[in-house]
Amino acid sequence: MKTTLTWAIAAAILGAAAGAALGYWEARPWAMESAGRRTADANDRPQDAQHDAPQAVAAVDETTYNFGKMESGATQRRAFPIRNAGRIPLTVEFVSHTCKCTEVLLDGQHAEPGVTAVVKPGEQIEVVLEWEAPPTAGPFRHGATFTTNDPARSRLELTVEGDVVESTTLEPSILSFGTVQVGQAGRAEVYVMSFLEPGVEVLSHEVRDAKLAEQVKVTVEPVAKEQLPDPKALAGVKIVAEYQPKAIGPFSGSLKATTNLKQAPTLIVPISGLVKGDITIFGNNWIESTGMLRMDPGTTATGTKSRLSVTIRGEHAQQTTQGRAGRAEGHPRRPGPRAAHGRSAAGDAADGPRRRRRRRRSRNRAFNHPSRHVRGAAPRNVHDSAVSVHGLGA
Repeated sequence: MKTTLTWAIAAAILGAAAGAALGYWEARPWAMESAGRRTADANDRPQDAQHDAPQAVAAVDETTYNFGKMESGATQRRAFPIRNAGRIPLTVEFVSHTCKCTEVLLDGQHAEPGVTAVVKPGEQIEVVLEWEAPPTAGPFRHGATFTTNDPARSRLELTVEGDVVESTTLEPSILSFGTVQVGQAGRAEVYVMSFLEPGVEVLSHEVRDAKLAEQVKVTVEPVAKEQLPDPKALAGVKIVAEYQPKAIGPFSGSLKATTNLKQAPTLIVPISGLVKGDITIFGNNWIESTGMLRMDPGTTATGTKSRLSVTIRGEHAQQTTQGRAGRAEGHPRRPGPRAAHGRSAAGDAADGPRRRRRRRRSRNRAFNHPSRHVRGAAPRNVHDSAVSVHGLGA
């Protein structure tokens, strides 16, 4: 009995020991400790092993340069230093530029697509942009594009921008008096503005035509910057001209002015205008500048006519009455076409039909030629021109 009880107790103890051993084996605490040590070691290292690899770093202080204002047609250049702040050589390759007006120099050599420069760690190169301002004023923005082996800056764009201006501008560009009535003074003015220099002075001026100079008086007036026509101008003055008309008709000439401006020491300003008298004629085909009426084409049988209007001003306007214009003296009506050519109807009948047709076409071509026009009177072989007269008070 005692023996049986002893074996039972021993079996129970062995079973408990075997179960504990089996549970310990399944839990594997030594594996968890090893995994903990591996995790701690992994936390001590960088999460991305690539960060620990040597890289090239393109360090650029500025990528856009604003040059402010520059003269149209002028050229400027700007250098952009590129430094390699990495630990391996930096490769810079030129891709393209935005305009042929911009030239690119990469490390001293003219850049074409595909040209490459290599920068050693700690060293730098220069990219130079040289550009020419277009002839027309306005905003300017151009540049060049590069690629690098810097992962953070694989594409690099360098740009120059600003405003292209004309250093000196005339507004308007001509001293135009327009239409000046005889007996009344005409007035014209032009602004001289500077966009690069802070002050404008007209040192001297003269009308280049001696006869015109007797009729034109020129003065120069200062103008505040806020009153200039262009708000972008830095300074300016106003040239004022007064014209005293004498003869009726167009007049023209030019004004020569010397200034303190480095870019425009001498200015030539055109002068133009037209003097009208008390009587003004206007209508279709009337050429006022030459006092000539161009008649529409007509035939010897029907003729042609033009209608003009006449405006009368001045002290005699109220006494003017409407009348009908006649043919100028010295231009009597010609006889009929047959008599004018020294032939009679009987003579035409004697000729063949073909000759008569040729002669008729020849006469019509001569009459209808575009070069036939009238100066101051109706053409011969046409009807009188009808003219309407309007009297206006002085």
